[in-house]
Amino acid sequence: MMTQYKCYNPAPILATLLLLLLNSCANRLDINPTAELESEYFESELRVQEGVGACYAGFYNLYGPLLNDGGGSHQILLLPGDDITHQDAGRGAMEAFAGLNSANGEVNMLWTRLYQIIYRCNFMLEKLEEEPVKAIYRTVGLNDINKGEVLFLRAWAFHRLWDFFRKAPLQDTRIRTIADAILPPTQDFQMLDKAIEDLELAATLLPASSYWKAETERGRVFDESAYGLLVKCYTLRARYKKADAGDYQKAIVAFEKIKTRQLVHFAENFDYKHENNAESLFELQASHATDQDNAWLDNNFGGGAGQMGAMYHYSTSHWGNYVSGIYGPTKKLIAAYDGGDPRKEYTFAKFTTNVSGNTEVKAPAWDKFDGYQLMKYVYPGRCWFEKVWGISSTNNTRLIRYADIKLLAAEAYLQTGNAAAALVQVNDVRARARRSTEDGKMSASPANRTAITMQAIMNERFVELAAEEGIRWTDLRSWHAAGFIDLSSWTARDFGYNYDTANFEFQVPRHLLFPIPQREMNTNPLMVAAGNNPGYE
Repeated sequence: MMTQYKCYNPAPILATLLLLLLNSCANRLDINPTAELESEYFESELRVQEGVGACYAGFYNLYGPLLNDGGGSHQILLLPGDDITHQDAGRGAMEAFAGLNSANGEVNMLWTRLYQIIYRCNFMLEKLEEEPVKAIYRTVGLNDINKGEVLFLRAWAFHRLWDFFRKAPLQDTRIRTIADAILPPTQDFQMLDKAIEDLELAATLLPASSYWKAETERGRVFDESAYGLLVKCYTLRARYKKADAGDYQKAIVAFEKIKTRQLVHFAENFDYKHENNAESLFELQASHATDQDNAWLDNNFGGGAGQMGAMYHYSTSHWGNYVSGIYGPTKKLIAAYDGGDPRKEYTFAKFTTNVSGNTEVKAPAWDKFDGYQLMKYVYPGRCWFEKVWGISSTNNTRLIRYADIKLLAAEAYLQTGNAAAALVQVNDVRARARRSTEDGKMSASPANRTAITMQAIMNERFVELAAEEGIRWTDLRSWHAAGFIDLSSWTARDFGYNYDTANFEFQVPRHLLFPIPQREMNTNPLMVAAGNNPGYE
């Protein structure tokens, strides 16, 4: 079914925040306020839910079209790595690391949009602790549940900032003055540790998935969402601590608390008719603005005409991809699948999406990427786009799914000496792949493995999770840190880069992190004193 829970429009909350910024000038202005004041806004339990919804809504600015604001963050999340390439060799900063520096627009947008989510979360966490706000609740336990939701969302942003930038300042309280915003860079694992602390608390506050009403609230995070993200965070920290057994064991503890998730047909994870399914742990709740889903606006616009959808036309020939261009599978990814693996056609195929007509019908192949088009979220018959411009999709972006977590658990089991349990997780994923045929008949491929190695787990993550935003580049860099691979020895072809290798500029350690954005370097003297990330000074 299509998404049931859709985030509330955050415009009233954002208007309140704007008024707060102008509050110091209020005694000089002899005018009435043009929006509700913060002190008056949270008058009912529903209004608090709208505030929590504004925290979820920050994710639209990462995964939506935003055609007048540089596009979503797809380029920076998809192109680095070895699974996805661009049709245009000129998109070199993300794919070839050519000229990547602090002024890069993609870097600045990702940084800014993650901190926007954090600011909204800090605002709501403060409100949820205020006694007048607590007093308006009518649903027993909902205040704690709301805290759990907001802590989860903030932790998600923290762990992304740590992963991509490492020394980003830790903003864990509401910013009220300019001085409050001048924060020191974090050290070592400080921000990732904070994400884990938030998640451990969130897991105790969030309800079971069955708590949320399917008709109205489906898609809000639940206790197993927190455990899934904990697996990701503990595994990430373990890798950067040289395959630390203690953190791998903590990942296993979190994984074994996930009891209700199961693997569904592979294609259903990218199908608008099967959103928030049994494999899902966290999704962008893609929707449609009440009046018009305007792909040129951001989610903050309000008035029923902002954007609430997801953007996937980086995979298709639709004209709306003029910001992103077109992405496709690398030759390396094309060659990675076992013959007959059903996942291959649902990831990329030799037909295209009929974006100018009936999207239920397969269109002829094109001449790009050896004839293959990326298919996740745009597979004919499994995709949907709004009807005015045909740009935004209400097909949810799956941000954490159980197969990802099972393969991370396989790594944790193997690294703590339990190869048998690791083998079970990998073979579960491969068995699901065999069941995921279009006609329902069991495929013979991929066969179960009889033994397990770290290389086998890495290979499985490559084919299972290809073209899912932010996963592959995180895996490669952290496996390098753990010593499982050596990126310093990789050639342009190892990265799947098929253009002139003279344009490929990847360097270790420089490109293992993104640069701190120039705006932060210009405005934060504490960051200037610490210096940029290695290689970007």
